[in-house]
Amino acid sequence: MSEKNKPAGGFDAALQAVRRYLMEQGNRFDRGPAYEGHGKVLDSVKQTVRMYEGMGYVKLMEFGDPPAYAMLERGHREVHIFEPQDPKIRAWLEGDEAVLNDPAMRAYQSQQSGLNEKDLPVAAKSRRFHINEVDNVFIATAEDE
Repeated sequence: MSEKNKPAGGFDAALQAVRRYLMEQGNRFDRGPAYEGHGKVLDSVKQTVRMYEGMGYVKLMEFGDPPAYAMLERGHREVHIFEPQDPKIRAWLEGDEAVLNDPAMRAYQSQQSGLNEKDLPVAAKSRRFHINEVDNVFIATAEDE
């Protein structure tokens, strides 16, 4: 079934699963630098995925039309490439003063996904996600801690 023919809930369900995974208890987030290439460095999730595949990463999933999220992996290193659809989450990620592990934003993201903090599992292996922005594309890289 093509991405265009999938039920509308498919994107939302996939986004909920990704949020649940990223927000597992024990995972942490750090901010990296933002790079501005004036739209010439990485202009889309699709282009960024191709770049990472060229570096030997394997694409595990990609969704949206055009893609708004992708997850790739190489060894123990995983890469999440995304363009936030929610303006509040985008502003939070772009705000240099915002704390990435802010409990209020965790609660907001949980609520957006229909999750409760108590429903989130403890990560089998804690991960530290390092988030960079390149133009309008966010890249979160992680390795097991």
